[in-house]
Amino acid sequence: VRNTDASESSQSASKISRADESNSFTDKVSLENSGAKKSEQLFAQIELEKLNQSSFGKLKAYKAKLQEYEAAKNESPEAAANTEIGKMLNDSDVWGKIAENIIDK
Repeated sequence: VRNTDASESSQSASKISRADESNSFTDKVSLENSGAKKSEQLFAQIELEKLNQSSFGKLKAYKAKLQEYEAAKNESPEAAANTEIGKMLNDSDVWGKIAENIIDK
């Protein structure tokens, strides 16, 4: 009687393990076919575009400041010194920061 109980329990255990094996493949979730990957790419592209616009905006602002300085420089050195770039060029704190950056590198 004990032999049959042991063999029955081992058979049921093997059935359960086979069922677990077959279910392990069907229970897996694949994100490749979902929209999550596409949404992540879209989010990254939008964020990159925001950074690009911000950077180009700053670049345009500095270019305008440089053009203002160049135009004032053509008029007179005093006019150039009164522009934002001219004030930065004559500021000892700015030169100190530049020197610190050079030393740190």
